[in-house]
Amino acid sequence: MARFSCYIFLLLFIFTINPCLAVDQIDEFSIIDSDLLSSHGDYSPPSPPPPSLPPLPPSLSCEEDLNGIGSLDTVCELNSSFSFDSDVYIAGNGSFHVLPNVILSCPMKGCSISINVSRGEFSLGQNAGVFTGTLFVSARNASFSKGSVVNVSGLAGQPPAQTSGTPSGIQGAGGGHGGRGASCVSDNMKLPDDVWGGDAYSWSSLDKPWSYGSKGGTTSKEEDYGGEGGGRIRLEVEEAIEVGGSLLANGGDGGVKGGGGSGGSIYIKAHRMTGSGWLSASGGNGFAGGGGGRISINVFSRHDDIEFFIHGGKSFGCPDNSGAAGTYYDAVPQSLIVSNHNMSTNTDTLLMEFPKQPLWTNVHVRDHAKASVPLLWSRVQVRGQIRLSCSAVLSFGLAHFASSEFELMAEELLMNGGADAIVATSLLEASNLVVLRESSVIHSNANLGVHGQGFLNLSGPGDTIEAQRLILSLFFSIKVGPGSILRGPLENASDNDMAPRLYCEFQDCPIELLHPPEDCNVNSSLSFTLQVFG
Repeated sequence: MARFSCYIFLLLFIFTINPCLAVDQIDEFSIIDSDLLSSHGDYSPPSPPPPSLPPLPPSLSCEEDLNGIGSLDTVCELNSSFSFDSDVYIAGNGSFHVLPNVILSCPMKGCSISINVSRGEFSLGQNAGVFTGTLFVSARNASFSKGSVVNVSGLAGQPPAQTSGTPSGIQGAGGGHGGRGASCVSDNMKLPDDVWGGDAYSWSSLDKPWSYGSKGGTTSKEEDYGGEGGGRIRLEVEEAIEVGGSLLANGGDGGVKGGGGSGGSIYIKAHRMTGSGWLSASGGNGFAGGGGGRISINVFSRHDDIEFFIHGGKSFGCPDNSGAAGTYYDAVPQSLIVSNHNMSTNTDTLLMEFPKQPLWTNVHVRDHAKASVPLLWSRVQVRGQIRLSCSAVLSFGLAHFASSEFELMAEELLMNGGADAIVATSLLEASNLVVLRESSVIHSNANLGVHGQGFLNLSGPGDTIEAQRLILSLFFSIKVGPGSILRGPLENASDNDMAPRLYCEFQDCPIELLHPPEDCNVNSSLSFTLQVFG
């Protein structure tokens, strides 16, 4: 009996100290079939280490390869133009200066020029230029002098896989990226919102955009007339950057036989920025215009007066329907702007899920941009303002799903029609639910139409919907909680205030007022019109 007890003790001891040895001693034991590990949940082996980055190509030398003066480990000055026929990598511990009137070019689709002088300075002199598909610059300080240009327009490589930014068929539609490309095809079997060209993509990376724009469609089976997509520009600067010139990532033009390409990507990161240059990632013009691209600025201290353009391209086949606007994101205040530069469009810029951590501060949709949140249920929540101005449109839900719901949660939702004598109606559409909470405000100094197919709920004190002329229609139920306000005309309005007229005074009632047709029969002499069905 004593010998048996000792044997059991030794077996358990061996199993505890070295389980692999215990398995070897028992032929029928299997770690897969054993109940020993099943009580600890599923077993997953540790993830393998990430693959190492591919080695960087050897850098070109200042004097031998670039015909410059000096060394990239001290100071290299490029005083003569140079053209490349493949990707270029320029790196060193010093500074790299492209002197005035010098041109660096690699005019092939997707060609890349990378400049890494992270311990030194990079400068592009007056009237100097870089023409390529991708430009990447890493430097301690960077300067783009007045008259200089970085142009990656129409030189895109391949857009991300599994995107539908390039339209199919021979309809000459525009390419998509930050906004959808336009389509000039008339289809009586579809709603206007169901007709577009190339689709939007790369929403999740709009804060650090790095996607090429997409090619536009063609109108011929024999020849491809579509404009090419815009390229990519990324400037990562540790301290200060001056932008006095132009950074262009526009889509290529398609002419009257091809759709415009969509705009590309521009990303700038620095501690401080000055200058009064141009940033443009606009869609190309064509039979149908391309969608705008994406621009993002991550600069802590801004002292610049830079103009930016992200509008869609002109549509020669349907002048009232340009490509949709792209996106401009200002990372430090966490603000998003969607602007179509006063180019009218029926094509959407898609706003997908809004971030929850952290919340954006402001969202501005302006200058004839048409933005859409195409989700069955969505919460659009920001810390500051959601602002619509200059005939902008913001719509929610899916046209073919009557159960779509959305919530707007902001300190203020402001709609501004502008200062023209005849002002376009600001329009807020919802398929089912409109909720205002925590002193939210929807305001228009012109006409404001709020249309829905479900419930309107102003939940508490300070929640306000007001306009100079307010039209609420199609809601089955409207709840105005204690302290909430529905108001038209505006409080303290005087005879000098703008008195806008409804578009329905004209014979060509716009499409947004044709849902429902009864909207064109409201009494335009009244400041407040309410239609409730149910």
